[in-house]
Amino acid sequence: MNCTRILIGAAALALACDAFPEAINISPVELENLGVRLEAPERVTEVPGIEATARVAIPPAGDAIVGTPQSGLLTGVNVSAGDSVDSGQVLAELRSPGFIALQREFLDAFNTYQLARNAFERDRQLHDDGIISARRLQETTTGQRIAEAGVNEHRQLLQIAGLSDAEIRLLERDQRLLETLRIRAPFSGVIVERMATTGQRLDAMSPIYRLADLSELWLEISVPREHVTAISTGMRVIVTEHGSETAATVTTIGRAIDPATQFVVVRARLDGDSHGLSPGQFEAVRIVATQAGSPETGTLAIPAAAVTRSGDSRYVFVRTGDGIEVREVDVVSMYAGRAYVAAGLAADDAVAVTGVSTLKGLWFAQGDSGTQ
Repeated sequence: MNCTRILIGAAALALACDAFPEAINISPVELENLGVRLEAPERVTEVPGIEATARVAIPPAGDAIVGTPQSGLLTGVNVSAGDSVDSGQVLAELRSPGFIALQREFLDAFNTYQLARNAFERDRQLHDDGIISARRLQETTTGQRIAEAGVNEHRQLLQIAGLSDAEIRLLERDQRLLETLRIRAPFSGVIVERMATTGQRLDAMSPIYRLADLSELWLEISVPREHVTAISTGMRVIVTEHGSETAATVTTIGRAIDPATQFVVVRARLDGDSHGLSPGQFEAVRIVATQAGSPETGTLAIPAAAVTRSGDSRYVFVRTGDGIEVREVDVVSMYAGRAYVAAGLAADDAVAVTGVSTLKGLWFAQGDSGTQ
């Protein structure tokens, strides 16, 4: 809470912060009657993590099926599973009647456009010389625009089929049909799977390869729903593979709960070297807090039941000489019934570990009375 800390004694006045005071006026006898038990925090050197199972996954943008844009005979398969490829590299070659037809249609449209453009240039000059009417020039202009739209449409079809701009310009210049359709890698990566062989006849959109960019991998972590509230974005995830410790960072916390397992998927991005982790692989992981406490206090552990929420903040109730102080704390992890606090507590504080809900009710009630 961003206001001056105030303790409420018998003669003190309450200053509200966000409509609630920062202390509760209550005597030791009243605390005992309410069943409030106090404990000192325990200093710890390591914050335990949440143990879970994760699947190594490829981000959608880095996972692609490379297939045939046209039906035909696969005449060349140039790479195999496990090979690294560069963006634009030729992966396979296909003889396709449909591809030949696309080129012919493009050349027809291109040549028609050339004639229409020449006619437009001629008629524009004749119009400027006063030889033909404006209506005649308008008809020629319309014909050129229609022809231009047609050639652009057929150019896009060739691009979809996999021809580069350089190959299309060569086709325009030489008017010579390409006999083979070259299928290229859409991005740099690794061939994860080959799904077709040379000599195979394929339908349009048949898969040939699965290509993956392994420079960035995700962990999809299955976390029991009761542990999800202890996880926040930015937390570290540790996975051990063949003795090499690999780290990741939590980026997304799912909202949907699997009805069968009651698990929630938490996604983490692997940092740097994946140490040989492969997509589809399952690994045991540990989710840990990124903070280890301040240099003065370190991390302090208290029972999780001692922590209460109000809005997005977490609080504990600390015994003082004049009552109970409401203290906002930075909880970096909650695991196995323990809350690990990086800031807001001192090792010699006396923290309420039972009767917390009662104290919270008194806190809210005192805030309400202070605003009336």
